[in-house]
Amino acid sequence: MKVGPFDLRFVEILHELYALEDYINSIESQLPDLIEKEKKKVYQNGPENDPIEWQQKEQELNELIEDVLPRYFRNPIIVTLWAILESAIIEIAKEIKDQQSLPINLDDIRGDFLKRTNKYFNHIIKFFIDTRGSSWQHFRKFYLLRNAIAHGNGRLDNIKNPGDRITILEWENENTEITTAGGNIVCSPDFIRKTYSVVFEFLHNITERVKKDYPQPKNL
Repeated sequence: MKVGPFDLRFVEILHELYALEDYINSIESQLPDLIEKEKKKVYQNGPENDPIEWQQKEQELNELIEDVLPRYFRNPIIVTLWAILESAIIEIAKEIKDQQSLPINLDDIRGDFLKRTNKYFNHIIKFFIDTRGSSWQHFRKFYLLRNAIAHGNGRLDNIKNPGDRITILEWENENTEITTAGGNIVCSPDFIRKTYSVVFEFLHNITERVKKDYPQPKNL
């Protein structure tokens, strides 16, 4: 029985996503144990008969387990996941451009990445993506948080645009997926998993559409 040929375009994108999913699961399974270890350190080596010093130690512990550990374990996932999304969109855009033999690249478009993507796909290469749906709206939130983490270490004071800072604080008031403990952005595991799912579904659907609309040349 003859098998293939297989269309292996974009397979690396899915592999990267699967690897990141394994990493997310590993982080979330290890974080509770790490927090418990830190608690034991404080209670085993804490000051004796000094309530003021105990209070200081407990404040330091709360900051560690509510801010520092979740932030430094989870926030890098946001940066990595965005990198996968952005590089995948660039790869997909190039594939369609080459198939259409167009001279204009995604990088030739001005604006932030989401605006350039919208204009390039919907108006230049005319490969429709829904920028009004819930997925794209989540990407806007995702993009703002990624920039705040990548360029300002997730610190609210490092966000140059006051409007972006206000937006993040409004998100915090609306739900518990994002908090700003100690002036630092901390993403919940629910937000991480939701964002991963939105990215995975978007990239899976768009790559399948490209394979269908622009079949791989038979000589490849």
